Amino acid sequence: MRSRKRYIAFRTIAKGSVSGKTLWDAIMKNLVSLFGEVEAFDTGAKLEEFDGEKGIISCKLEALEKVMIAMTLVDKVEEKAVALLTLGVSGTIKKCRRKLEVVA
Repeated sequence: MRSRKRYIAFRTIAKGSVSGKTLWDAIMKNLVSLFGEVEAFDTGAKLEEFDGEKGIISCKLEALEKVMIAMTLVDKVEEKAVALLTLGVSGTIKKCRRKLEVVA
């Protein structure tokens, strides 16, 4: 049976914008250092979309807490101090996009 997904809407708090690739690398680095490579891979985490300030990450339902922990531990990206603020968690990407629109 296929695992259920969850979508996490988030916003970056930083001076200037950061690239999606370097932000994703920082999140994955935290996942691997906290839980190991196998567990990090098993989360099924993926950066669905990111515009430099707001974005959506998808992951398996069972790994939601692990991914959120790794997100909160991101403190520096591209030599800039960064904080990730979780805006909401949803079961569909459509509802997750609505949560991003409310903040815009």
